[in-house]
Amino acid sequence: MSFFSTPSGYKPADSMTISLATAMGVLVIYGSKVGPCADVSQTLPGEPSVNSSIRKAGWESLLLVGAMTLLSRDLNIAILGGAAVILEHTMYLHADMASPGNGQIEVSPEAYQPAGVAAGANLSVVAG
Repeated sequence: MSFFSTPSGYKPADSMTISLATAMGVLVIYGSKVGPCADVSQTLPGEPSVNSSIRKAGWESLLLVGAMTLLSRDLNIAILGGAAVILEHTMYLHADMASPGNGQIEVSPEAYQPAGVAAGANLSVVAG
């Protein structure tokens, strides 16, 4: 008997109920840790506090999905809960990266330069 075998008294309908409850838990975690996605999209792209909140919500959601999967011993929870984490994280990261003016991700040429050049460091070699 494997670890992910169905516990006694566990019906297929229970699997879907727990999976949907876990996915809703992921939505609640992102909504409470980060806030509405519309508010995130109105901040400056790459705001450190928003990015930190998104990361915290992602880890907390993964812990929730993992705990519910291990407690129920049902892989359907891992599949649906993991999909909810991926979708929410992607949605919030896109909102964080998008420009508030036009709602699109804009990449500046400075993003492709080495860090020293972008920071204005003097990279000239002293001849001597």
